[in-house]
Order: sequence, then C-alpha cells, then structure tokens
Amino acid sequence: MNALLPALILLATATTGHAQPAQTPASAAPEDWVLTVVPDQKATLALVEFTSGISLAARCVDDAYDLLITGLPEAPQRATTRDLGLAVGDDDVTRRTIWTVGEDRTTAFSRIPAMVARRLAKGGKLQIVAQGPDDRRYRYVMDINPSSTAIEQTLTACGRPLVDPRDSLTEGEGQDGLPTPFTWERLPNPDFSTQALDAGEGYAALSCMPQQDGRLSECRIESEWPRRLGIGRAALRSMGRARLRQITTGDGSEPRFDNRVVAFAITFKVK
Repeated sequence: MNALLPALILLATATTGHAQPAQTPASAAPEDWVLTVVPDQKATLALVEFTSGISLAARCVDDAYDLLITGLPEAPQRATTRDLGLAVGDDDVTRRTIWTVGEDRTTAFSRIPAMVARRLAKGGKLQIVAQGPDDRRYRYVMDINPSSTAIEQTLTACGRPLVDPRDSLTEGEGQDGLPTPFTWERLPNPDFSTQALDAGEGYAALSCMPQQDGRLSECRIESEWPRRLGIGRAALRSMGRARLRQITTGDGSEPRFDNRVVAFAITFKVK
C-alpha cells in the first residue's frame, strides 16, 4: 500500500491487478478505509484496496477533490469517458455513473466525486460493473466498512459537506449534456481562457437547481479538467444566460422544476 499511496496522491496512475470476467466473489471480511494526510502537499487521502485488484481513493489535494478507481479493465482506445455501474449498501440495482478515463486507462475519475464519495461512506456491499476492451462486462462484488470519519476528512479538507440534501434530488451523473427529461432552450456559451483552449480539450461538471422559468440557480462546480485553467469558473459564469426546458411526456402535465438538481458536463475540444 505504501508504494501505491504516492502515485494515487500525486499522479493517480497506479494500477493493481487485472479484472476477471463475470463476477468476482465478495471479500471474506469488509475492507477498511485507510486515511493518510500529507500536509506539505496539502493532501488528505482515504484509500481502500481489495483482493480483486480494485482500489478506491477519495482525496483532497490542494483544494481539488477527486474520487478515483484503479485496477479496472482497460478502457477502450480513444475513449475519454466510461460508464460504471455502481451499487452501495442496500441498493439492489447498479446505478449508472460517469467517469473520466485517466492516463493509465485502468484508472477512472468520477465526474461528481463528492456525491459518489458520500454514497460510498455508507459502507456495506459494493458492486462495480465495467465494460472491458473485449466488450465483456466485468462485475466486482466487495464488502466495505462504513467510513464516515475517513471520507468526512477528505470532504472537509476541500470544503465539501459530509451530508448534502441535494444528493437525493440530483438527476444526472455529470454526463456530457443535460439528463433526461431536460434540454437546452438557450445553450451556455462559456468564454474559456486562452490557456484552457491551448490545452486542446477539457470539461467542467456542474450541478444546478432549475427554476420554473428555465434559469439555473445555485450552481456548483463538481469537477473540472484540466485544473487551474479557470474552466469551471467559465462554465459557471455561462449559466447566467443559459436556459433549459423540460421535455413533455404528452400526458399534459405541467413540467416540474422545483426540488430538483441536474448534474451535467460542459465539454470542449479544439479542432
């Protein structure tokens, strides 16, 4: 584990073992999160490793929050995102989650890391479903101990709450574009910096509360990449003029915007 920690904190490119198709048996005993704090790097990390080769890390490094998985089947070539099925605790059905592929293609970063970290903090049975480069589905079944303390410290280090009522209201997982049943009435038009555009491509994942008139309020930056280039701030500023609408289902019901949160990503790629 000690050899893995620096890579997870600094590079996030560590890989551990290889996946097996179908279902990996659950661990004999629940695994514990291990908390590591590196003050001189402004890093707080909660790490858990499984005999299946999967490792999970929730971390705050220099005020940037991440949740990452290593040891997955390698992502398909040229894919920049991947869908992972995730179920925690009493959840019987895996929920689709959106992740960004790391430089090491067996590593993936959550687009809504704080929300997913709070799910993982519940502990219990953990199921992860991933598609491999051979188009086969790989299922991992593991047991994980509750981690209100370790996860809380990573969240607190980055100013993220341990409990957030918005989580239960959120639709979407930070995918490109809006989740169903929403669509754009007026597209956001971020003014990205020259430095961001020089990076060639990037994204900012946001969560916002839609209003009845289509405005988006109380928007937050959930994640962004590359960092330190103002991509998240530019996306956030563009929400002031953006408007969305809800696609009607044909039953004549009035679209409902109250008590909902949408999580989506704004991406760009320079040709």
